[in-house]
Amino acid sequence: MRLWIVILLVPFLPAKLAAQNNASGNYMEAVADFNKLNAQNELSSLVLKFEKIAQSNVNDWLPSYYTSILYARLSLKQKQNADLNADKAIYWANKSIAIQTNDENYCALSMAKTAKMAVNPYLRWISYEKSIYEPLAKARKINVNNPRIYILEASLKLNLPVLFGGGCEKSKPILNKAKQLLNKQLPQSLLPTWGKQSLDEMKQSCPF
Repeated sequence: MRLWIVILLVPFLPAKLAAQNNASGNYMEAVADFNKLNAQNELSSLVLKFEKIAQSNVNDWLPSYYTSILYARLSLKQKQNADLNADKAIYWANKSIAIQTNDENYCALSMAKTAKMAVNPYLRWISYEKSIYEPLAKARKINVNNPRIYILEASLKLNLPVLFGGGCEKSKPILNKAKQLLNKQLPQSLLPTWGKQSLDEMKQSCPF
């Protein structure tokens, strides 16, 4: 279960997808803050900033995407509000998808569902498993070369008991594929291309 938390809490870097062209200076500043933040109080204030940006940029999927990611991270950091923040992460991921369907915000939806499951993984895994994997399958149909799909899949696989087809050995091929795809990506401003630190964290428990 620990690696799911790692995946959701690592910093995120700019990515490769077509973003809307109406980003303001405030929007760009918020994305820069998102890429470097790690303190919980900064996380709480930044998610409110992105909510306002999302409300002002109703045709841009990215602010809703970032809001979803931030609420998922809050869900894992603030246990007393974990369920509520996970629900908000799911809401904003769906909002982003409604604006523009793409592989990135399907990954965000999978992460939001993972945050909801992680509130009590031993009791919720069975009921949330399908809703965690389905968005990843949709993301793959849109862009099979998105490394974040495989990073999330590898994390899930790594946390499954060997008896159920999980474990390090089953995860290694997925991790290697994610690494190869990530190395081919060129960063672009505003867009989400996180992944390197997630792979580094998983490599500690599962060398590949």
